[in-house]
Parts: sequence; structure tokens; C-alpha cells
Amino acid sequence: MSEEAVVTATERRALPTGTVTFLRTDVEGSMRLVRELGAAWDDVNAAHISLIRDAVSEHGGVVVRTEGDAAFAVFPEARAAVTAAIDAQRALGARDWPDGVDLRVRMGLHSGEAYLAGDDYGGFEVNRAARIAAAGHGGQILLSDPTRALVADALPEGVDLRDLGTHALRDVPRPEHLYALDVPGLNHEFPALRTASAGVGDLPERLTSFVGRDEDVRAVVELLEQNRLVTITGPGGIGKTSLATEAARASAHRSPDGAWFVPLADVADPTTVRSVIARAVGLFDGPGRPASDALGHYLKDRAVLLVLDNFEHLLDAAPDVASILSASPGSRILVTSRAPLRVTGEQEYPLDPLGDACVRLFLERAGAVRPGWDPGPDGPVVEEVCALVDRLPLGVELAAARVAHIPLTAVRDRLAAHLPLPGSGPRNVPDRQRTLAGAIAWSHELLPPSSQRALHDLAVFEGGFDLDQAEAVIETDGDALDVLVDLVDQSLVQRDVPDASGAGVRFRLLETIRGFALDRLREDGREAAARRRHAMAYLALAESAAPNLPGPDQPRWLDRLTVDYPNLRAAVRWSIEAEEVALAQRFVAALWRFWRQSGRLVDGQELADAVFRMPDGDAPTRERMLAASAAGGIAYWHGRLQDSLAYYKEELAIAQQIGDIAGEADATWNLGFYRYVSDYVPGLVELAERAQRLYEQIGDELGVARVAWSLITVIPGDHPNPKSKAGLVDLLARFERLGDTWYACQTLMSLAWVEIESGDFPAATRWFVRAFQTSHALRDVAGTTIAIPLAALMAIEAGRPEDAARLMGASEHLCELYGVKAPLGLRELLRNSNPASISEVMLGKDRYGDAFARGTEMTLDEAVSLAVAIQEETWGAG
Repeated sequence: MSEEAVVTATERRALPTGTVTFLRTDVEGSMRLVRELGAAWDDVNAAHISLIRDAVSEHGGVVVRTEGDAAFAVFPEARAAVTAAIDAQRALGARDWPDGVDLRVRMGLHSGEAYLAGDDYGGFEVNRAARIAAAGHGGQILLSDPTRALVADALPEGVDLRDLGTHALRDVPRPEHLYALDVPGLNHEFPALRTASAGVGDLPERLTSFVGRDEDVRAVVELLEQNRLVTITGPGGIGKTSLATEAARASAHRSPDGAWFVPLADVADPTTVRSVIARAVGLFDGPGRPASDALGHYLKDRAVLLVLDNFEHLLDAAPDVASILSASPGSRILVTSRAPLRVTGEQEYPLDPLGDACVRLFLERAGAVRPGWDPGPDGPVVEEVCALVDRLPLGVELAAARVAHIPLTAVRDRLAAHLPLPGSGPRNVPDRQRTLAGAIAWSHELLPPSSQRALHDLAVFEGGFDLDQAEAVIETDGDALDVLVDLVDQSLVQRDVPDASGAGVRFRLLETIRGFALDRLREDGREAAARRRHAMAYLALAESAAPNLPGPDQPRWLDRLTVDYPNLRAAVRWSIEAEEVALAQRFVAALWRFWRQSGRLVDGQELADAVFRMPDGDAPTRERMLAASAAGGIAYWHGRLQDSLAYYKEELAIAQQIGDIAGEADATWNLGFYRYVSDYVPGLVELAERAQRLYEQIGDELGVARVAWSLITVIPGDHPNPKSKAGLVDLLARFERLGDTWYACQTLMSLAWVEIESGDFPAATRWFVRAFQTSHALRDVAGTTIAIPLAALMAIEAGRPEDAARLMGASEHLCELYGVKAPLGLRELLRNSNPASISEVMLGKDRYGDAFARGTEMTLDEAVSLAVAIQEETWGAG
């Protein structure tokens, strides 16, 4: 036995157990050194291993084994492992290697529970240490978070820990937080780790297995590395969306600002594609500025990956895709479409049928609907079925679903009899598209007539729907739930995973199946009736939500309407096209506050304008009155004051004509705000007092309280007035008792300004922070964002000008992101106390600029947290 082997055997008999620290090392570029040095490499490698052994032994560790140029050692103490790694790197760096060899070793340390497996270690912690080492570069020492926790307070003198963030390691189930040792005398500058940092974005999670496309994923990822625009083309049902999602997931690490999935199947107008993309990356419509206009500027210095899914019906928007790439040099776009975009720089990737993996996909999906299913001696029939559906994934899944009900041979025979062969269908569509249409037709024909009609009815839904909505739309003599479950079982309707919106279990139709069913609905002459039932179902949803916007339950209702906004928008559009005047007007009245609070004012304006252009829509009805009030509100928040005035005057005229006192009160109060913006105080007071009398006449406590608030706060020159504090405190209690959370929040803000005017800044901060937190909890994005300058003013009073500068940076960034602008009244209050100017004077231009720049990276959550911390740390939380 050699001396080395004897030493190793002796060491292995003393392997520590319990919580230990593993050290993994290997030479960077060892294959290159082997080629360059030839036989001399063995001596160089042996010398480097010997230096590592000496350092390990010196600090009480054990070299468990060596494999080529890699060493695996273990220590009973984490500090000893760190010291040994440092000494080994120093010894390796000081060694005079022959022939000018630049030998660099990467090292990884990880602490965990040790499990002996004979004379070695087993368990996942060993692999984790190896993956950590592999992520580094020659000369670098990386630590896992458990090791960092053990040595953070016991590092050798002069040695520092550098936080490298969270990284995804190969074969490690969760991202790892990694740290680097900065050692005096050793190199501190290294490239980025050879990992994928934890990314951002919204790529959809996969709910089923991904079969047979690994080579396609690799090919698309390589194309994305060489091209900024890649289009996956192929017929419907071939798996373009799944491939794009997986390829985006695999290459997302190259896009530090996120990989974003933009579904376009429900988008009908090519001119709205930019708006849809803007919405997907988090931009909101603002007063006078649609989110689409801000998209280029927002992406200018960012690097994102956009997945534009189902583009084939929006090819007129292809120039918009090119313009986005031009505006954002660091970004890439992956498109799925049945046809290429035909723009400069596009790389097409035609997707072929599934190939040999088709059989595996069939077996997996059949097993999902019939657990334990096995084709047995009919195994060759599976291959026949795959061939009959042209190996298209959607066709395979539809066929596989049928084994739950009929024999496999019957599936084959039905396909053979009813699926058109190439050349037997329409000549103006691709062969595979004809085959897929045949597969859908066959599955459809297996349904009883009542289920066929139900499927046709469901085609009017845009995106998803829930059971209540399905019951409202389906015409059936039986139980709608039974019909729906049957359609789900047969894979003609998909069931979605419930989300946090409160919408419950939801369903959807694949777009190809929906198109097929919609054609049948039209052929039956039943589309108009189905769409009217659909519109009435969503009008009921919108009118149920309207009283809660604003309100204490506002976040849940915002989520609820957002989930169904494609259906809501489609219902409004249909009511306009069908000239259902009253229906369209009711939609505008019910949805306008949602449009404002969710950043969709531009969309709301377009729809409201279309409603008011409808023929025969000017009759003085209650529906017209309420729609005029809503359209006036949209115009007011958009800054179109003359349009707002015209709508509010019409609201008042109709209310007086039909004798609707509530409408007259609302219109009178609305007109008062126009007077406020026009700076006509006597007219404002007159209108406000008249509105108050009308609200009192009908017993509307909310209306009375809101008018009282306006009389105290919006009269120019009279606010903030310390004498109004008692009245505001009383109003706050009234709003809280009535559940009017939005106006309670405004009153809190008014009280803060009164306390500032009184000179009691600690009290002002308590009112302000309470308002700030309330607004944020309501998810009033606009209201919270416009209040950030007040938080900056609070930071200045607290003697924290750097925090004030950060908050002003956050304000500018978030106003751009959400498309909001401070209202006139707030701008007037801040005119003489501009926190940006004050903090810049206190800090100096350079320090202010640095702090401001850091603030532009803050989220709204972080800005709110900072404001709360300033208040609590300076004036106390009471």
C-alpha cells in the first residue's frame, strides 16, 4: 500500500459526524492545463493536492478523498474550515509553478448534517457543497448561508464576507444564498458566479409534465443567445406556448429585469398590443398618458425577456415589436405565432410534431384520467393513434382523454373514420391544422346534444370563468355543473388552479376549441342570445362590486374584477355593438371607479366615449344619468375639465327632469369640484351647501359627510386651518362608522396638514403614517404614491435628509411606473415646502443625487416601510 493510501485510510477512520463543514475544491480550467502540460500535469496536480492536504491537516480537518484535480475534505468546526481554505489559497498563490502555469483553485464551503456511508459521506449536503464550489472561479472561496452563520462573528483578522445574493444551483431544489470571502493579499475581483440569480417576472408555473421537447428548448435558448427576436411558428395545438414558456424559464437568468409572459389570445385589436405589454410589465395608465406611451422609456435601460403568446391574429402590430427592441437594447422577445412577423432581425423557429415522445405523452395523459391504465397487448395501437393525430400534442391529449370512457381500439377507429386525411379537408389551411380541427370535431361529436350546446355557449367567454357565470350563460335542462364537469373530464374545458382573487375554481376553453365552438354557435344562430346572457352575468358582477369601490373590502373586489376583466370588457363591447343602450350605460356607471383605481382610465375613457356615441342613447333615463356621472368622473381624473363639466351638467339636468334627488345631489357636488379647480370659491360653497341639503333630504349619511369634508378642506385659502381639527376628528369618526375607508384616509391626511400648520409635527406624522398605511392596505396605488413627498417632508423634519432624497427618488420612479400625478390641492400645499429642494440644499447636489438614485430602485412597499420606520424611530409609534 502506498504512503498516500495509508494516510488516507488513517484519516477516514477519524471522520467526524454530527454538524460538520465540507470543503470542496477543484482546479479551474484543468482540461486546458492537461492539454498544455501533458505528462507534467501529474506532478503539478499532485503538488496542488499536497498543499491542500497540508492546510486541511493543519487545521484539524480530514481529506475524505481526491478525484483527479478535485479534493473533498471535512472539518468538525466551520471556523477551522474557513482558515484552512484561506491558508490553502495563500499557499497555492505563493507557489512558483513550473512553465509559467497559472493554477487557480475554486473552493466551496457548506455546513450541514454528516451521514457516513462506509468510509465516505453520503446525503445531499455533500452534493450541495460541490455545487457551491462549481459556481465559483479560480482563487475564489464561496460559503453557503449555514457556514456564514457559523463564522460571521469569528472570521480571521482582516477577512470580510461579501453577500453575493441568491442563486440557483444545478440539481439543488431551492436557490442558495451565497457569500464570498474577501481575504487580504488575495484577489477580490471575480466575474459573476456561474449560476442563475433568482429572477423576477411572471412566467406561468407548469401544472403537467413537459414531454419530448428538451432538444427544442435547447435550440430556442441558443437562438435567444444570438438573436433578440425569436418567433416559434407552427399550427395550433403543436405546443408553441409550452415550448416558449420553458425556453424562457431556461434563459431568464440573462434578463435581470425579469421574464414576462404576455397572453394575446384575447386581444382583438392590434393597436392595443403595446398597452397589453405595458400592463404585463407593471405600467399603468395615467392622467393624459397611456401606459403604452411610457413603455419605450420604461424599458430603455432595462433588460427584460418578453414572451408574446398567440400573435398570429395581431400581425399588424409587428412594427410595435420592432420598436420595443429598438427602444430597449438589452431586451429580447420570444413570440409564438402561426405565422412569422416578417420584421428585420427576426429569427424563425418552425416547430415540428412531437416525434417519438408522442407515445410517452399519450401514456402519461391517459394514466392521468384513468390511474393504472396500461395498453397491454394494444401497445402498437397507441402509435397508430399518435400517427392519426399527426403527433400534435393537443390532438394526442384529446385522444388520450377518451380512454377513460371507450377502449383504445375504439379511439383509433373513431379517429380513422372521422379525422380528415391530408388533402380531404379545406385547401386554404395547413394540413396539420385540418387534422387538429378534425380531432376537435370528433371529440365534440361524442358529446350528447345538450353538452354540445353547452360547449358552444361557453365559447362566448374571454379567458376564464367560474361556475356561477357558466350557469348564467349555458342553456340546459339539466344541471350546469354536471355538464361542465363532463366537459372538463373530456378535456374540452380546462380547470384552472384557484388563485387569491376570491374567484374560486375557474374554467377556460383552449383557444382552438373555443374557436371551433364559437363557429358552431354562430351556425346555430344562437350567438346573440348567448352573448346577452354573458353580458348580464358580468353586469351583475360589476354592479355587485361598485358599492365596494371604495370601501374596506376594496382589495378583494379589485382582484375579483381584474380576474374577469377580459370578460367585462367583452361584455361592454358587445352591448355597444348590439346597440343595447341601457346595458352599456349601466356598465359604464358600475365600472368607472374600477377603471380609475386599477390604472385603466384610458380604457375606460374609450369605452365610455363609445357608449355616449351610441344612436338613440340620449334619452333622459336614470341609466344615462348614472353613466354621465361616471363619464364626468373619468374626465375629471384625466384632467379634461371641460368634458367633465359637460357630463356633470347633463347629470344634473337629467336628475332634475326625472326627479331623482340622489342624482341631483351627486351632480351638484360633482359640479362643486369643477368650481374648486376653477378657483371660484363663492360658487363652490353655494353648490356644496346645496348638495348637503339634498343629501340630508334623502337621508344619505355618506353624502352629507363627504360634502362636510369638502367644505373644510377644499376651499382655497382656508386649509389647513388649525380651527378645523375638531370638525375633522368628528368627520373621521363618522367615516369610520360608515365604513367609508377612502374618505377616512383623506381625512387622516387633512388632519396631518392641520397639525403641521399648528406646529405639532409629531402629531402630524402619526396622522400621516396612519393615512399612508391605510391607503397602502387598500391597494390604492395612486393615492399611496402621490403621498410619498409628504413622507419625504417628514424625513426632513426628522433630520434625515438622505432618506428624504431616497423617498423623492422613489416618488419619481413610482409615479412613472403607475402613471400618476399629484392633484392640484396637494401641489399647492407642497409649493412652499418642497422636500426635494430642501433635502438637496441640506445634502449638496452630489449626495442628493446618489440618494435619489438609490430611491428609484425602491418598491412601493419599501417606501411605505421607510416612512413608518422614520416616524417610529423619531417620534415613537404612539
